[in-house]
Amino acid sequence: MGQALKTLEPGRSVRHFLGAEVRRLRQERDMSQADLGRALFVHKDLIRKIEAAERTASDDLVERCDVALAAGGALRRLIPMLQRERGLGAGGDAGSRARGFRSEATDRPVLDWLLSSALDAGHSRDFDDKSSEAALRLQELRSADHAHGAGQVYSIVTDILGRELDIMAARSPLVATGFLELAGYEAVDLGADAAAQRHYQHALAIATRSGNRLYGGYLIAVSLAHLALHCGDADQAGRLATAALRGTEHQTTPGVRAVFRTVLARSQARRGDEAACAATLLQVEADLARSIPSGEPPWIAYFSEADLADEKAHCFYDLGLHELAQREVTRAVAQLEPTRARRLAIDTALYAASLARSRQIDHACAVARQAIDHAAKLNSFRSAHRIVLMLAELHPYTDLPDVRDLGEYAATQLPTLITPEGSARYS
Repeated sequence: MGQALKTLEPGRSVRHFLGAEVRRLRQERDMSQADLGRALFVHKDLIRKIEAAERTASDDLVERCDVALAAGGALRRLIPMLQRERGLGAGGDAGSRARGFRSEATDRPVLDWLLSSALDAGHSRDFDDKSSEAALRLQELRSADHAHGAGQVYSIVTDILGRELDIMAARSPLVATGFLELAGYEAVDLGADAAAQRHYQHALAIATRSGNRLYGGYLIAVSLAHLALHCGDADQAGRLATAALRGTEHQTTPGVRAVFRTVLARSQARRGDEAACAATLLQVEADLARSIPSGEPPWIAYFSEADLADEKAHCFYDLGLHELAQREVTRAVAQLEPTRARRLAIDTALYAASLARSRQIDHACAVARQAIDHAAKLNSFRSAHRIVLMLAELHPYTDLPDVRDLGEYAATQLPTLITPEGSARYS
């Protein structure tokens, strides 16, 4: 008698989604696990473990599964995301671990920042013409990144850093750290987590040396803590946000404190601590009510009602409060500028995933098509990754025509995924 098939959870990870897709495609072709194993020259038990997400398939095996199951590239396109998951997992090989985020590597830079003295770094150097030109170029690149994704901008940013970072750091540390922060944000968008960490920590080192304690806190609480969340380490994200709040308590403003606290709330939600998250979000609201825009640093001006709604939506999604998550993500999308294409793609995908978890499948499919349309305009690994996780939430309903049509639509509309291995001359 055959072994009972394990119930799958395709929404847990890309590895789980791959297993679910392999099983679905195999069963559609009336193949047993032994049949597929023979076609791939592997033991049927390996097929069972891959379907159950007990083993991660090698890139070569995914390629061969794609061919054997006539998947038309649908499995092959998951390879870059599986590579990234290997890098984040404790069981990855040395090469994949080197490409991943390392929480412990943030400890010393944060300690150096905490022990440093604060100066009025925002006014310690006058902007000369070259610094003003660099600041304008930075803003242009940020706008291009929001509209098109990092795939079209990252190499330009890293080329500038390779040629001009030392000069920028001497003339205007804030501009230099801004370029490094953008490079880190874009590396996240490419799935290159280790590169993102290096960029952020380099920016933190410059901020620490120049005495800009408040912006250093931003790099810790927002940049590095968000990266920790993105890489699945909610505990480290919470520690980083808390360190930044405590280390800037004498320099901070209400608006900056609110932004730091939104990341703390995200970490609490990810850990399932609903009470702590709710209390922190109330503090965020109180901080924002006290904030006077003219008294806030210019680099925090980007944080809008749409950004707050986005952070709340992610909190409620992680807590399983889907009615609240859908309310907030709807508010976020409604307030986003059309040029914020990546944020529109990610938030719309979150909305569709939340609807799927609420079993509102028709509505989820309609919203998911919008998310795919947004993502198709981008060169963004992160957006494509969120689309895959969205599709994974709908995977249990693949017997429904709308869901199957959606999968086919995604395959035809989404661009080929860029890999996390995007090279750059600066690192």
